[in-house]
Amino acid sequence: MKKHFVILLVLIAVLATVALPSALASRSTNPDRRVNQQSGRAECAVNLADEGISEVSFFHFGDLSGPYRPISQPLVAGLTDAMAYFNSEEGGGGLCGAQITMVYEDTGGDAAKATEYWADFTSREGNEKPRIIFLYSSTDAENLREQAAELKMPILLAAGSEKSLYGEDQTPGWVFAAIPSYADQMGLFCEYVAENWEAMGMEGTPTIGHLSWNIAFGQSSDTAETRAYCESLGVGYAGAEYFLPIGTPDLSGQLKILTDAGANIIYTTTLATGSSQVIRAIVGAGLQGQILVGGPNWILDTSVYGLAGADSDGVVGTLPYLWWDQLDNPGVQIVNNAWVTNRLSVATNDEERTAAFLTRNIAYLTSWALLDLWIDVMTRAINEAGSFEAVTGETLYNVLNAGYQYSAMQGMVEYAFDANTRSQTHAYVGAIDFVERDGQVQPTIGPLTELRELPDLRVGGADVPQ
Repeated sequence: MKKHFVILLVLIAVLATVALPSALASRSTNPDRRVNQQSGRAECAVNLADEGISEVSFFHFGDLSGPYRPISQPLVAGLTDAMAYFNSEEGGGGLCGAQITMVYEDTGGDAAKATEYWADFTSREGNEKPRIIFLYSSTDAENLREQAAELKMPILLAAGSEKSLYGEDQTPGWVFAAIPSYADQMGLFCEYVAENWEAMGMEGTPTIGHLSWNIAFGQSSDTAETRAYCESLGVGYAGAEYFLPIGTPDLSGQLKILTDAGANIIYTTTLATGSSQVIRAIVGAGLQGQILVGGPNWILDTSVYGLAGADSDGVVGTLPYLWWDQLDNPGVQIVNNAWVTNRLSVATNDEERTAAFLTRNIAYLTSWALLDLWIDVMTRAINEAGSFEAVTGETLYNVLNAGYQYSAMQGMVEYAFDANTRSQTHAYVGAIDFVERDGQVQPTIGPLTELRELPDLRVGGADVPQ
């Protein structure tokens, strides 16, 4: 672990001095799944101070102390800093002149706790009741999907399981994902592999084995639809093996089962410790360089190369947002500056600086876009309803369901929802890359492709092979 901290501290000292190019061209000509070119938040037609409202709460809950904590704790840090920034904006700040506050709870990964907090939040009355609730995990969203529809309470979700978004009957529900669905991300990964396998210099026919957590999130990428789509591109399937998201399991047995079945690609729908465990298993088996490691957006993160070190070099995943190093984007600049001011500059020793750097990840970055999205959606709903009090969950649902588009944080993240779409539709393929800067080897994450439309691989999706 010492060498990993050395890498982290070197990065802190240098901080992202080189900006990666931002490619914002879409390959798609389908107007229903186009990249949003809109910029700028909706303007408030109502001043909440005139209604006697000085504060409006942003409600969320999820696992802050269990296996998701490497992602969820920085998420809360980012929301805290973003809230302070938006509250201080000129022209009144916050949400239509009211200051934004947060109400949130830690489930510790306990489904019963999630149900308890959901009941607490949704039973509140009047202006104290949430109009929309933000959740962290696929499991919670899957469990609460039907209740959300019954109560007409929209959910914003930091995950992308198909079941949470469309249910067993493939009906677009009240859950809206802030990232692409995991099935669609898998399809994009297979497109990249099929197009670039020969150039990678890998042996044999590309064949994927899934090695993931045995929870809703971990099992969400491996579907009949993703297998069919990947196989249609010439990417084979070697099976799936699963492991617990807690503890430090020995994955050598599961890895051997997959490689014996022909896997030369390991796709892991895990994050942080889970992804690093998979990488270490491959290194321990002496297969580094012989196996390509891939995953959804969560595998391209500070937490992964912070735990796995240089062994994570070359890991390929999905980037449905601009990364920290893309400083030509003004939204990324705002987040970087806030992180330096609120996290790095207050650290007084190496341990605190390392902890600060570990917040410089996916969750902190995208939490800004999430809160910006929430402000815009709420603003549009207040304008439509004529007052905050008149806004209901159904008002917000209608805003999102009617062809909503928003370029959050000045183009850092593009959101688009409609009556049939419950997740982001565009992303880059990216990779972890260890580069030499100023005589030091430093990890970074950057795009390998232009921004591309993801295939639609839900059950019955437009791109599922017939």
